Amino acid sequence: MSFTNICTKAMKNNLLIRTLTGNTILISLLVGALILSRKEAIAQGAKDSASLLAGQADKLSFTMYLSSIVSNGNRSVKVQVRRKENKKTISVVNLKSPINLYLNEVKENNPTDGTGWISKLHLNHEGEGTFEFPSKFNKLTSGLHEYTFIAKMDSDLIYKDVEDEITISDAKIDIEYTGEDSIKTVTATLSAWKDLAYVPVPEIEVKLGIKRTFNFLPFGDPGLSTDENGEIFGELPLDIPGNANGTLTIVARLEDDETYGTVEATADIPWTVLPKINPLRGRTLWSSGDNAPLLLVISSVTIIVIIWGTIIYLIYLLFRIKRLSKASYTYGQK
Repeated sequence: MSFTNICTKAMKNNLLIRTLTGNTILISLLVGALILSRKEAIAQGAKDSASLLAGQADKLSFTMYLSSIVSNGNRSVKVQVRRKENKKTISVVNLKSPINLYLNEVKENNPTDGTGWISKLHLNHEGEGTFEFPSKFNKLTSGLHEYTFIAKMDSDLIYKDVEDEITISDAKIDIEYTGEDSIKTVTATLSAWKDLAYVPVPEIEVKLGIKRTFNFLPFGDPGLSTDENGEIFGELPLDIPGNANGTLTIVARLEDDETYGTVEATADIPWTVLPKINPLRGRTLWSSGDNAPLLLVISSVTIIVIIWGTIIYLIYLLFRIKRLSKASYTYGQK
């Protein structure tokens, strides 16, 4: 082998070694950069999580209460939010984020069976709100006999995220009226869904009442519970005035039960005791202002107009006298 070949081979080997060394260094640098970027991403994620937790920790907390109401087959859910301040329970009045309500699970609304997201609402100034369900919802969920309502609030600037749920079994109340000359009786039957049918529910307090303008007037023995047939009886007072159309509205209510919530039913029954209607009074001296005699009204208005007209005319004369005096003074100076 000649000297030239030996030198050429040595130079090629040296060049190969340098190339391999450079590639190794480059690969090491790339691997190091990837490791550093991953560590920075992990650190940033941890920092963001810590910031989010710190932000949640700085926010106020409150408690959410859910209650289910069924009135004549129409279902609704009431939401109340309360918090403690200075050892007192107060209403949350400054909640800006809406409350979202879900059926059975937190997900998008399923239009085939009504499960998932139902609706959202903003609470009133007393920290309360009621989800009123449309008839379409009742039709979609007619096959359900147990409801799990989930209320969720998040992303508020002042309060922490909160979630609450309530599970309610299906129940209903039927009202039956029996009217005789001296005894008028109302029977309310409470039944709940069990084993593919509605069965009577015994030993639960159901209240009977008469619907009034702002509330209902209870009748019957207080504190009575349903018997083995799920029934409760009450005698109507015969002297109670009914509605103007010759009916009386009866109410049967199960209030705030842990299993069934609030269940209410109403029924209009024929009634002969009508409310008293005040007769229309004519225009007399002892009537109210809107029924005062026309002659008295005309006289009063005339006297008031004359008095105020005289006062306005006197004020006009005073301004005119002042203006004339200034004009006379200016003419005398000339």
